[in-house]
Amino acid sequence: MRLWPKRRRDARQQWDLSTPLLSLSQSDHWTIRDSYAGMLILGATGSGKSSSSGSLLARSMLAAGYGMLVLVAKPEEREIWTRYCEETGRLGDLLFFSADGNLRFNFLAYEQEHAAFGAGISANIVQLLSQILEVAERGTSGSGGKEDEGFWRRACLQLMTNACDLQVIAGEPVSVTGLHKIVSSAPLSLEQLRSPAWQAESECFALLQRADKAAKPEIQAADFQMVTDYFCLEYPSLSDRTRSTIVTTFTSLTQTLARGLLRQLFCTDTNVTPEVVAEGKVLVIDLPVLGFNETGQLAQLIFKQCFQRAIERRKVTEETRPICLYMDEAQYFVTSQDARFASTCRSARVATVMVSQSTSAFDAALGGGDKGKAEAASLFGNLTTKIFHANGDPVTNQWASGLVGRSRQHFANSSSSQSSHDWAAAALGYAEAGQQSAGFSESYELEIQPTEFAALRTGGPEHDFLVDAVVFQSGRTFKATKKCWMPVTFEQWRGGR
Repeated sequence: MRLWPKRRRDARQQWDLSTPLLSLSQSDHWTIRDSYAGMLILGATGSGKSSSSGSLLARSMLAAGYGMLVLVAKPEEREIWTRYCEETGRLGDLLFFSADGNLRFNFLAYEQEHAAFGAGISANIVQLLSQILEVAERGTSGSGGKEDEGFWRRACLQLMTNACDLQVIAGEPVSVTGLHKIVSSAPLSLEQLRSPAWQAESECFALLQRADKAAKPEIQAADFQMVTDYFCLEYPSLSDRTRSTIVTTFTSLTQTLARGLLRQLFCTDTNVTPEVVAEGKVLVIDLPVLGFNETGQLAQLIFKQCFQRAIERRKVTEETRPICLYMDEAQYFVTSQDARFASTCRSARVATVMVSQSTSAFDAALGGGDKGKAEAASLFGNLTTKIFHANGDPVTNQWASGLVGRSRQHFANSSSSQSSHDWAAAALGYAEAGQQSAGFSESYELEIQPTEFAALRTGGPEHDFLVDAVVFQSGRTFKATKKCWMPVTFEQWRGGR
């Protein structure tokens, strides 16, 4: 079940799209081309998904020379990826972005100053902050489908946009602390706006004056007029309650990013950027959610969002190195933008691998309700290969069964009846003859019943360390089964032993 390509001197040969990464059967291989179309691995806790198909896929990509960004939820992932890299000869490429390390990434400075197109555009910076806010709000009373949620989100984004524009037009680098100071010192009323005492102390007013005096191209001049109208007319005219809600939403994010570990890692210097993955590094964001909680989740989201933007900007040639975004416990890291990324990243030679327990976990992570289900369905549709391990979630099993589909199946049936009103006559052979019938019927039935997924082997010594799964790939007919799906048995990875 392992098929790792040997290193080749010529990158065009090494990363040829037809190069196999996994052998699913003697005649069916999963290639570099397949990897760019994305993979989703689902299985219950203890199903063996991470230590079988997930592990094999990770080691195969490492052996093929992929650059990798790895997001982690569990503390043991650091040791696991160290062993993976040791086993595949990639220890020299392994980097850990961690609380006790020396790597730093000032993400707002990076978004403002990177060399590619789109740098410094406030709307792009605001969109990045919006995605971070989306995850920061999960599980709070301020999210989850309230009728007025859209208003508050738009109002918060409007505040973010004007604050970012003000920093840019005034010639200041966009920073979390700078944004926080602008909002904290913005006028609360038209009377305060005219107050000399407020003007002397307000960072917002000082930047408005600086931006007013700065030389501005035509586009910036129009933007500055909107910024001025917002902070000098619209914002101070808001009701106290409305403004308070908007500001609280905004400052809860900036205060989180401007304190403690997140400030140290993301708001100081920069000595590592997402581009190192494209250069062949294996960058593990070693801030596991099951330990660092929201801090770890936000840290990994920040790097993921910047990575996705950076990789889609890169120029691709025949010699471009393939890279992978690998997420175990992916429900912690998924956002509404992932479906779009999964639909476009193929042209950038990016493989997206998501490992999780169930479809329900994604629905909940994306907000639940019809919106969450629709976004999850869109994401799943753009992850072409799906591997289903043992699972007890009926929703996931029903979905997997539906993907596999129905086929025309034949059923034999028979029946018999005996008339025996007079037992004596029947014994002597004088009773009416009994009736017998037999026949066949056909109907379209599910090829795999949902309950069958619960019976798949889960590895461990009781199963000889073998893990069963069903592999589905849209647009493909496997040679071994003549269908778009096939049963596969993976050997469980046991730490290189």
